Amino acid sequence: MNNSSYNFQDLDKYIRKYMRSGKIPGLAISIINNGQIIYSKGFGARDLEKGLPMTPQTLIGIGSVTKSFTAMAIMKLVESGMLSLDDSVSKYLPYPPFSNHQNVKIRHLLSHSSGIPACDASLFEMFYLFGDFSRICPVQTRDEFLAHISDAEEYFYFSPGEHFFYNNDMYVCLGFIIENLTGRSYAEFVKSEILDPLQMTNVAFTPDQFNNHSENNRMTGYLPKLKDKKTVPIKAPVPIFNDLQAPGGLYVSMEDMMHYTECLLNKGRYNNIQLIQPKSVEELWTPVINTPYGYGPQPKYCLGWVIDKGINGIPYTIIHHGGGLGTSCSFLALIPELKIGISIAQNTCIDSVEKVGRAAIAYLLGQKPEIIFEDFRRIILLKEICGEYIAPYGMYSMKISEKKGIINAQLEIDDGALEFPLFLENFDKLQFVVSQSISPKPIYVQFYRDSKSNLIKFATFDRYIYMKQI
Repeated sequence: MNNSSYNFQDLDKYIRKYMRSGKIPGLAISIINNGQIIYSKGFGARDLEKGLPMTPQTLIGIGSVTKSFTAMAIMKLVESGMLSLDDSVSKYLPYPPFSNHQNVKIRHLLSHSSGIPACDASLFEMFYLFGDFSRICPVQTRDEFLAHISDAEEYFYFSPGEHFFYNNDMYVCLGFIIENLTGRSYAEFVKSEILDPLQMTNVAFTPDQFNNHSENNRMTGYLPKLKDKKTVPIKAPVPIFNDLQAPGGLYVSMEDMMHYTECLLNKGRYNNIQLIQPKSVEELWTPVINTPYGYGPQPKYCLGWVIDKGINGIPYTIIHHGGGLGTSCSFLALIPELKIGISIAQNTCIDSVEKVGRAAIAYLLGQKPEIIFEDFRRIILLKEICGEYIAPYGMYSMKISEKKGIINAQLEIDDGALEFPLFLENFDKLQFVVSQSISPKPIYVQFYRDSKSNLIKFATFDRYIYMKQI
């Protein structure tokens, strides 16, 4: 692809619209193609009160995108002969729960397929930081961390490789293994073995690194809070804890992330340094288990990455991962066949920054997002159908509303008032199935467009037709 052929006006407009509707304080994005940064911008503010702009050089928490760095660190240990992906975890952590489940392998931890359910020991410090004491976890040491996981033994229902449980705690355990084998802290190892060779200097793993950033260009975090029945961003402390490092603790600028994407797109090579071998990159991107975290017909989780193929209208493989850390969220996507990499992050978790990343993919491919990604089409449709509807003579009413992606119908018929969720059954027919478990046959609410304006005009349920009130 020719870099000069890209037109980013549509992406700019999409980002501004997304930020206005989602009340996003600040957002930064960088895109690389064939080793060249072709788009790099900051939008909005990294600090609303001080009026400081967000830039592509701003330190932002990338959350679980850090897992791909942890996976790369493990592959470096594999290359050095210090471990094997098929080693039992108990070989390196000879304590419960792993000593009791020796069939759990390193590969299982990396792919969230260990069968060990999430117990969120790594997240409690973050909960406390944000003032959430609704759950208390007795974890302050590594021994207590492992004991907390092991105490859930009665929930170990699935065998390794059988079920996908996204599990931050297992990535903490990978960090423990890195520390045990190298004699260095997780942060020190990743910095010296990955970040420094990639010349990634706008990075932070610790509060000191974050607060003492040389250019003071760091995000201020904002939590989504409900105020006057509206979600608004409220300034909050930035979570930086040791137990969060391996599963999601890296703060980095989007332009520095381009060094990382360039290395991966070049099969592990950056400038004149072969950071990891091509076969290791291939291993990182080899599917292991089905995951719900994708956009195609059958997304797979690999080792710290999701792989998607067969997405509507896209003849390319997309490797991606998202991340959220309360006061920030991020998205990283690679299209290896085109040598395209996209890194994007924002300083709040209101709405999903992945939308912007996928919109960028669509525009880079010369398509509209709603053509490629079905959920974009659904979002547009849901906005269209929401509203008030009236039956003939005002006898009965129907209200369609949406909250957090769930469509709810409140309506009146001759039998009285009804309320139930709706699920999209057929996009082309504008047909939604009623959520109910009594009738053996599906019951529908169907919508109809006006032939002239193409706007939603009617809805039908049972024997009734309702007209939308404009």
